[in-house]
Amino acid sequence: MMPEPHGEAEFDAFASHYDAGMSDPFKRIIGGDADTFLEHKADWLLRTLAPSGRLLDFGCGNGRFLRALRRRGGLLDLAGYDASAGMIDAARRQWDSGPPPVLHHLAPSGQVPFADREFDMVTAVCVLHHIRPSSRLRVVREMARVLKSGGVLVIFEHNPLNPVTRWLVRRAPIDAAAILLSAEESANLLREARVIHRRTDYILFFPPRWRRLWRLEPLLARLPVGGQYMTVGTIVS
Repeated sequence: MMPEPHGEAEFDAFASHYDAGMSDPFKRIIGGDADTFLEHKADWLLRTLAPSGRLLDFGCGNGRFLRALRRRGGLLDLAGYDASAGMIDAARRQWDSGPPPVLHHLAPSGQVPFADREFDMVTAVCVLHHIRPSSRLRVVREMARVLKSGGVLVIFEHNPLNPVTRWLVRRAPIDAAAILLSAEESANLLREARVIHRRTDYILFFPPRWRRLWRLEPLLARLPVGGQYMTVGTIVS
């Protein structure tokens, strides 16, 4: 999570109890919990891209996606970064899945506190909709900066073409200032950051109560009606 349009202090306020909006009565009806959705993304990532080496979760919040990756058995050297010191503190306190990842919050310079070409993969899980559109390209360029040649950048986002997604985002307090972006906008950000757009897949066509149907999602991945999408690009130098 980044400090725009929410301020860092606002994200700090969610740090101790952030549940991805699962306190919403409607989300309780559709089933699952915050980890269910993150595990679904982790499964997609590991199955489809088979990542290895070092992975940075950019905007890692309280570390739940990193934990999902570790629990799903990915052989990865994990790291996380977030603008909110409160979220990073929560990630450290709540980590319970083996050796903890390297975790950093926003550096005084505003630059991600990692060296150029340090990672094999960077993920951004529902981060960009918290950043004002005028700042998104700068952020994507910063993600690209820390990727090795041949490295992979994966953007997970809410799909604004899905009416249920839009309705749920409007109800979530942490998304009060969110500005959703389409899959094409995400792909264009990659191109402008000189990252080659490789693919976009859609997921979450079915709620967790019907998770047995998730096995069908690879067949539906090109239909732009899933609740979320993943846009994938690679660095070539």
